[in-house]
Amino acid sequence: MTAQMSTAPAKGTVLNFNLGPEEITRITDRLIANGKAIQDRVATQSSPTFANVVVPLAMRENEQSSEYYLITFLQNVSIDKDVRDASTMAEERLNAFEIESSMREDVYAVVRAVFNNASEMDKLGAEDRRLIEKMELSYRRNGLALSKDKRERLGSIKKHLSELETRFSRNVNEGDGFETFTREELDGLVDDFFEGRETKVVDGVEKYIVTTKYPDIVPVMMKATNETTRRRMLFAEETRCPENIPLLQEAVKLRLEVAQLLGYRTHAEYKLELSMAKDPGAVLAFEKDLRQRLDVLADKEIKEIEALKRADKKAAGEKYDGLFSWDFRYYSNMVKERKHNINDDEVKEYFPMKEVTRGILEIYQKMLGLRFVKVEDAT
Repeated sequence: MTAQMSTAPAKGTVLNFNLGPEEITRITDRLIANGKAIQDRVATQSSPTFANVVVPLAMRENEQSSEYYLITFLQNVSIDKDVRDASTMAEERLNAFEIESSMREDVYAVVRAVFNNASEMDKLGAEDRRLIEKMELSYRRNGLALSKDKRERLGSIKKHLSELETRFSRNVNEGDGFETFTREELDGLVDDFFEGRETKVVDGVEKYIVTTKYPDIVPVMMKATNETTRRRMLFAEETRCPENIPLLQEAVKLRLEVAQLLGYRTHAEYKLELSMAKDPGAVLAFEKDLRQRLDVLADKEIKEIEALKRADKKAAGEKYDGLFSWDFRYYSNMVKERKHNINDDEVKEYFPMKEVTRGILEIYQKMLGLRFVKVEDAT
């Protein structure tokens, strides 16, 4: 038995996870066209006010955001590659449009006119005043106060960064790693871990395929008694998507260039301006203080975990060679079971799959306005 979502959105919701590639493209075209029309209309206001400039821009962002997130979310969940590709392309196009929008001089001019109008600003309540202050700051942070050549360079970089970010995310979504193990190499895992699991013959030996997806890697890192198995699994997780390395390296350089074009020393300084911390110095001071407070507790917990591994090595007649990153989940779980008498496998018995699945589907139906329909004899 399987369940599938109904082919139409439930009443009272805008969610529709069954959009096809053509529909995604049409929605993208409409969002861009509507956004441009609103911005064009705002930019031609001869007497700019909060009502005829800021409100339309804010309403457009609010009203169109649900469709934006729906069509761009499908790249993460659709089982249809054509839909995923269309969703990715939609995100690239919409992000490019937003970058262009954020750098329109004519729109910034009318926003700035409202911002500089003392009598208009005096009429506003605290919430509306904060809205236009944030809007004006956003335009400045997007380079509207720069010279034309620097502004054009900034826009070019931001578009390219958006493309890099989309490609990076797509690679992560599509690039799960895996390892193959014998049953003995997976000693410590409960029986239901192997139920329905794919196998592969390697050098004449049938082995289980274990992916880097959360439901696979977490139980292995917590339960597998074989240290080599845990090490191989962590290596598979941390070395997947090597194609993202040059993307990240390029993005780091471009982010620094963006920050410096806008007058900031570092990317961190640029990003933190809008946060409570305000500057990197405050963040580093907070981290240093926090680390000093936690070091004593951390040292105690590490010694506790280390003692368990030393005992395991001694029992196996092996030399203790240190505590590694692939050991922490395993021995932390052991501490939880032995010291606090909490066993996840025993707790799991109180949450049978059938009841958990039913409960989850009911929650999503209520929260997201979805309807799930049972499909009999699904293949």
